[in-house]
Amino acid sequence: MQRHLLEYIHMSTNVSALLSATMSIFPVCLFVCLLLVQVVAPETTETDFQKFVRQHIIEAMDENDCTTVMANRNITKKVRTSERTETNETKGPKKINTFIIANENEVKAICHGQNGPEVRSANKFNIVVCKLTKEGRYEGTIKYYQIIEVKCENNLPVHFHDQIKGKG
Repeated sequence: MQRHLLEYIHMSTNVSALLSATMSIFPVCLFVCLLLVQVVAPETTETDFQKFVRQHIIEAMDENDCTTVMANRNITKKVRTSERTETNETKGPKKINTFIIANENEVKAICHGQNGPEVRSANKFNIVVCKLTKEGRYEGTIKYYQIIEVKCENNLPVHFHDQIKGKG
């Protein structure tokens, strides 16, 4: 009987030690799990303005940078958002994209106090138009002194509409 009691006490001590070790490592495991969830979790969706900035505004670029910039900014695929189903559909490679050579504030100023589908800039901008080639690369053309038209919502540009040759 005494031997069984000693075995029970020894087993209880081992369980207690195991439980104690598990509880001390639990916060570390929880932290690692939360970190993994954050890394694996899908990115938060970008606003229309953030998407516009990513796709169309760059402070410095020349016509030879198109393929690299398009790939680095993840805009080589044409994506259409379905308002009916609220989903994004990939529609093959993006054939053309226009970059405005300016900083974010200069482009935001186009929409200052204005909203609508075709708001024209008062200032002229240099732009780079990138077109997809048959080889799957993008070739660029610089256009100087362009008046640009954008769609403005909540005083922010959200869609590049067109460019018009400015005078001077």
